[in-house]
Amino acid sequence: GSLDKLGYAWDQTDAHVQVYIPLPNVRREDVDCAFESDGFACRVVSEEGVPHQLTIRPLFGPIAPAACKVRLPRSRSQLVLRLGKAEGGGEGAWPTLRAAARG
Repeated sequence: GSLDKLGYAWDQTDAHVQVYIPLPNVRREDVDCAFESDGFACRVVSEEGVPHQLTIRPLFGPIAPAACKVRLPRSRSQLVLRLGKAEGGGEGAWPTLRAAARG
């Protein structure tokens, strides 16, 4: 299934974007995320064993893949993706998470 259907929230600072995905009881070993400069793809297996995918590409601005992290808060009620904004184009306020569709 698509994690898009679960919904997600996001917020930001000048240096980072955080994406919050509501996924109760997910374990770190069940999360696989690939970060690239223009977006990310995450595959998560829920506690019921159902695989979910969330891909957001292109993002509004570039990110620094080495500065991106996956976090599972102690409450284990959600998955948090922390995206480091890339210097020279990504920093500052993003009006949206996704870039507008081109064409």
